[in-house]
Amino acid sequence: MLHCDCGFEARAASEDEFIADVQRHAWEAHGMALSHHEALLLAFRAELDANAPLTTPREATTRTEEET
Repeated sequence: MLHCDCGFEARAASEDEFIADVQRHAWEAHGMALSHHEALLLAFRAELDANAPLTTPREATTRTEEET
């Protein structure tokens, strides 16, 4: 699935249908002519962004007996 900032969501049963939907939306809504590779890259980037942690993990710190 791909969520566009304008509110559009692309979903399809196959990769080829999905890419065609992304390309069609990019052209019709944003005037962007995307190649198959570019549309696939956008979808991959969106998936990575969706799975990214919301915060950066911090290293665990321990206190010594003197600090407590």
